[in-house]
Amino acid sequence: ALKSYDKAIQLKPDYAQAYSNRGNALKSLGQLDEALKSYDKAIQLKPDYAEAYSNRGNTLKGLGQLDEAVASYDKAIQLKPDYAEAYNNRGSILYLLGQLDEALKSFDKAIQLKPDYPIAHSNRGVTLKDLGRLDEAFTSYDKAIQLKPDFADAYINRGDALKALGQLDEAVKSYDKAIQLKPDFINAYRNRGNALNELGNLDAALLSYDKAIQLKPDYAEAYNNRGNALEGLGSLEEALKSYDKAI
Repeated sequence: ALKSYDKAIQLKPDYAQAYSNRGNALKSLGQLDEALKSYDKAIQLKPDYAEAYSNRGNTLKGLGQLDEAVASYDKAIQLKPDYAEAYNNRGSILYLLGQLDEALKSFDKAIQLKPDYPIAHSNRGVTLKDLGRLDEAFTSYDKAIQLKPDFADAYINRGDALKALGQLDEAVKSYDKAIQLKPDFINAYRNRGNALNELGNLDAALLSYDKAIQLKPDYAEAYNNRGNALEGLGSLEEALKSYDKAI
């Protein structure tokens, strides 16, 4: 695809959409700095290109330039006030910046513009959970799952909220569903292990941590939690090896 966009630009150097699409291809390849240059060129050629500003924001997020990412989403929204995706993406950055109330407003706006937007409902739930508004968080997760029954992320988020409420058995069921939908969901295995650990089901917790490590061999947190479970089982030497691996 990249070669096709390069050819389109060669044939028509002022083709803003080709630069934006080239940026998308580069971003997919993990070449974020080059992607950013392509979006900047698209915007230079077409200053009212809302989608290029939004994609630029996504790339800046990947580069860890969060404040600049928010500024890009703000510009996208200024150019296209009904741009639900830009509001959702803006909310995600504000959440990472710890600005939870502002993040919630962004997710609410995204949902107002696009009521059937499962990712925005799930993101809203995560933010509400962190604000301590767990009942509202469940409503958001349930809505996300209703709209997208195979939404593994919503199930893990729902499990996290249940765990926060101490409903550990229900949390495990939510993690199980997330894993059923997405068998390589590393964090779901880790969180499932944590819930099982709290339930005192250490052997099952150990299996979950082992699976997370199998999927991500450098997963320090899973090694640490695995060590905790092994220590609880009295396997102190094995626990020590796990802690060493975490370090």
